[in-house]
Amino acid sequence: MPQTLSVSRRQFVAGVCTALAAGVGQAAAPRTWRVGAARREITPPLDVGILMSSGQRKWAPFEGVRLPLHARAAVVENHQARVALVALDLLGLAGEAVGGMDDFKRRVAASAGAGWKADQIVLASTHTHSAPESLALTDLCRTEAFRKWATRLAERIGDAVRGAAGSLLPCSLAAASLPAQGLSVNRRIKTARGVVSHRAVRPGDVVHGPEGPTDDEVRVLAFLGESGRPAAIFVNATAHPVYEMRIQQVSPDYPGAMTRLLEQRHPGAVAMFFQGAAGNINPPRVSTGAADAQQHGRQLADLADQALRRLRSVEGDELAVRWRTIRLPARSPDGNPRPEPLLAAVAALRLGQSAMVFLPGEPFVEIGHAIRKASPFAFTAVVGYAEDYVGYVPTDQAFRNGGYETGPGAWSRAAPGSEAILRREGIDLLRSLEGVGPEGPSPGGGSRR
Repeated sequence: MPQTLSVSRRQFVAGVCTALAAGVGQAAAPRTWRVGAARREITPPLDVGILMSSGQRKWAPFEGVRLPLHARAAVVENHQARVALVALDLLGLAGEAVGGMDDFKRRVAASAGAGWKADQIVLASTHTHSAPESLALTDLCRTEAFRKWATRLAERIGDAVRGAAGSLLPCSLAAASLPAQGLSVNRRIKTARGVVSHRAVRPGDVVHGPEGPTDDEVRVLAFLGESGRPAAIFVNATAHPVYEMRIQQVSPDYPGAMTRLLEQRHPGAVAMFFQGAAGNINPPRVSTGAADAQQHGRQLADLADQALRRLRSVEGDELAVRWRTIRLPARSPDGNPRPEPLLAAVAALRLGQSAMVFLPGEPFVEIGHAIRKASPFAFTAVVGYAEDYVGYVPTDQAFRNGGYETGPGAWSRAAPGSEAILRREGIDLLRSLEGVGPEGPSPGGGSRR
């Protein structure tokens, strides 16, 4: 079993590095959590199609299913609260596409049964580009086929939560982080003709380099049962799943390859991929097909397994999720300021001395770095593509530099100033959770402001 994690974030990272070098063994940890996990298939009919072009607002039917899509749910509870986390093999979820996010969440909670409330359930998408166009970037969401699938989707997600809640076991919690070099690039490249995608650099271009950083780290949280085997594995890494983009085969892309491998290697466990702040982060290659998706997934699974061998126990048993409704300055698709702000939810979850922050839309990687750096917790994972989709959330510097992600368009409706709001609200939520004491919130878990 893992060693105890009761140190600062800096000490934690240093300790993990020492453990990597010295091969530190694992010590016993108390099982203070009750955790269950389950998965349910959410593969669409082929006529609930794939996004082919956001700029042209074009979708096309799928031609086949390479691999099925799933909703993976983990329910975590203790004497304080209960929370359900759901990782979806989806491009994302726009309230406009699914009949309103609040109504969709209520339908999920109703399907989960057992008194679940919408603010006890957190939804996050992997952002695979080989899933249905569920972002309302085209007219697909207005078709009868899509509406039927969306209704079934809420039921299947709720059923995954129900299944997870029905398989609760005593668990301990442990964490580890590892470097992950070579799995991502900052896709916004500065050239003499402006910022372009790394795929659009031409021979002869004067290239000044990437606009910003990457996130070269894999973060793993694991709930371990009595035998020390994982019941649920959370993996947080950062890169657009675009190996199979526009190939018209249903697929979870590299996150699905990773979760399948981890579940094969750890029978009985449910592996969940939580995408990071990947708005400006791609894998090294794009639209190259299933083989590269499998390879990336295998590399990520290997790193996650390394992390599982180097886990450190997370101290504490505080469990709470808190929400904020944020208002981002907005633009219309033609680029003009819009008086009505973009409304979206931000959530933060405390699990002892570890935390997760859930951000809407496609936040740039710099936002994730800033939130983790300011976090009061020893281990923090920042998750993008959570809850309602609001498009890209670029940095103010990116807005000044221009480029695809800054739009304007249906995929880019946030205006300059959004970066600071998202950073501030994520950090403030983490700091509010720092004050959750041993008694915690009233049973039920969620609070919203």
